[in-house]
Amino acid sequence: MGLPRGRAARLSPIVRAVSLYKRGRIWWVELHTQRGRLRASAGTADRKAAQEYQEALKARIWRQERLGEPPPITWAEAVKSWMQRAERGTPDRYRLKALRIPLEATLPLPESLVESCLRGTSAGSHNRTLALIVAIHNTVRIKPPEIERRKMPPGRTRWLTAEEWKRLEPKLAAASPLLVQAAAFTLATGLRANNVLELRWSQVDLRRRVAWLEAAQTKGMEAIGVPLNNAASAILEARRGIDGTWVFGHPRRPLTKASNRAWYAAVKAAKLRGFRWHDLRHTWASWAVMSGVRLEELQRLGGWKTLAMVQRYAHLAPEHLAEVAAKIRPVSLRYNAQKRSWRCTKTPTK
Repeated sequence: MGLPRGRAARLSPIVRAVSLYKRGRIWWVELHTQRGRLRASAGTADRKAAQEYQEALKARIWRQERLGEPPPITWAEAVKSWMQRAERGTPDRYRLKALRIPLEATLPLPESLVESCLRGTSAGSHNRTLALIVAIHNTVRIKPPEIERRKMPPGRTRWLTAEEWKRLEPKLAAASPLLVQAAAFTLATGLRANNVLELRWSQVDLRRRVAWLEAAQTKGMEAIGVPLNNAASAILEARRGIDGTWVFGHPRRPLTKASNRAWYAAVKAAKLRGFRWHDLRHTWASWAVMSGVRLEELQRLGGWKTLAMVQRYAHLAPEHLAEVAAKIRPVSLRYNAQKRSWRCTKTPTK
């Protein structure tokens, strides 16, 4: 493929030849420059997006040669810099692994490349992945691509009844004794999956019956304390001595993933539909509200940043408004009208 007319033609002294070809479904760009041959994956099956990447690559080479600009930062370098800034949880690591962005891609990433990576995802995954890409750009102080976030649907609240948990517990225990303890601990504390699996014994005080999470470990980036009830304390007592570092771990390594084959097999055997590991946290919150815990207390226990985040559970316990509802009485508009008229005609005293 020859050089196109216009701006690209002015790059010909530096970029001598250009070709655009496919390897499987993905487009690749090959440039012949004064310094040699350069091959790079466009990271997309869309020809138009690949052509945009090709033009950006040629423009970058021209700026380096003629204007003396420093070499651009690649996606691999930016991700490495971002990972070194702060400890990140398991969800971010899995999300990065699932992103099909070429390591040699330069920042800022083309909007077409990012959109192709986000295509077909749910609104929640779209927004979380986009936020991750923006955070990585901000780490290296490069303006991120301008892509709008999608409107989130109403929050999903799937929770277990006591009877459903009694069906799931033995199935889960048969599949993985370690996993059933982690699930029961989640139901007792309401912690997220990565907080349970990455919990260390140095973060637990059984005598005071408390645990704590550092700010870098929480979704809201704020440290929280976790009171341990009888069920949670009993599970921790049963886990003592198994591993010196990790509460839920095999010797010298933690349980890395909760939603594994054993989990899904147990859910299927218990005949539960549409139930995920994170729904254990919804179950804990739902049980708490229906047991009389106020929403303000639930917010503090669950580590939510705003009260609006726990409003999804308010409808489960309308009885906490019964005292307020009892104050409602019939109101006579005629009496109020007469009272206002009397106040208006009353002669003011001197």
